[in-house]
Amino acid sequence: MADVAMTASLQQALTEMQAKKPQLSEKELQSAKEFEAVFLSQFVDEMMKTVDMGAATGGKDAHMWRSFMSEALSESLVEQGGLGLAANIQQMMTAYKK
Repeated sequence: MADVAMTASLQQALTEMQAKKPQLSEKELQSAKEFEAVFLSQFVDEMMKTVDMGAATGGKDAHMWRSFMSEALSESLVEQGGLGLAANIQQMMTAYKK
């Protein structure tokens, strides 16, 4: 019986802590995702420089094509969860709001 009361007390304390936790605005959440997308874009672009894509990357337009492809791929990765960098940034942003 004491275990049930202790569990209820812990649950209530957790609920109160979560209610007091600073919340990030939608703009702040989006900024964290955008930061991760920019980071991944640079990362993917560097990786793509090392891969021979054949005729698709030839010519002077190759750099522009690779840049667009890297950006699109990184945005897709972030929407699927990315590396978790956005979640870490959001956690840091919340800590600084305290």
